[in-house]
Amino acid sequence: MPDAADPPAPEGFPRIYAVAKWIVVGSLALLTIVAAAFWAVLLGGFAGSGFRAVEPAGAPQEAVEITPECAWPYSVHDEHAKAVCRMFYHLTPEQRAKALKGRQ
Repeated sequence: MPDAADPPAPEGFPRIYAVAKWIVVGSLALLTIVAAAFWAVLLGGFAGSGFRAVEPAGAPQEAVEITPECAWPYSVHDEHAKAVCRMFYHLTPEQRAKALKGRQ
């Protein structure tokens, strides 16, 4: 008969609980790493392939005047000049003046 001062012997349930808890924690950590790798590969693949979203079929085409002033640092014949000019023309007059002053 055990003495009343002796602590009770541990049962199997706390060990099973601890093992199950760490299996769940480890699985979630592994799942997090796999998900991050998946999205990095997926989004990196789109970026590396030069993916561009298509213009909507019904959207009117925006006529942007490409001038050397707005296309800087690109030439007016560069493929990126239209996007730079579009951004330039969406600036406020104060922002445009600041951008032009910063180029000099």
